[in-house]
Amino acid sequence: MSGWSGSGAASPPILLSNSLHDPATGYPWAVSVTRQLGRSGVLLTYEGQGHGSVTRGPCMEQAVNGYLTGLTVPPHGTRCPVSPA
Repeated sequence: MSGWSGSGAASPPILLSNSLHDPATGYPWAVSVTRQLGRSGVLLTYEGQGHGSVTRGPCMEQAVNGYLTGLTVPPHGTRCPVSPA
């Protein structure tokens, strides 16, 4: 699902991002929320650790920026590798 037209009854895509090893918001919670959102929810996974995954490297930043500027979501199951600090 990419780009939301705003017409019809379909919900716009909802992007969630979470680190696989987040000490504050556990990854299983993100998976659960994504499932509860149904077809609208897309989980973007950062394969590293830490809280706050959005700025954890180019893969994460590009995916989030695409969502914020055009409601374009990455494919379901997208995982971003650990980026060097």
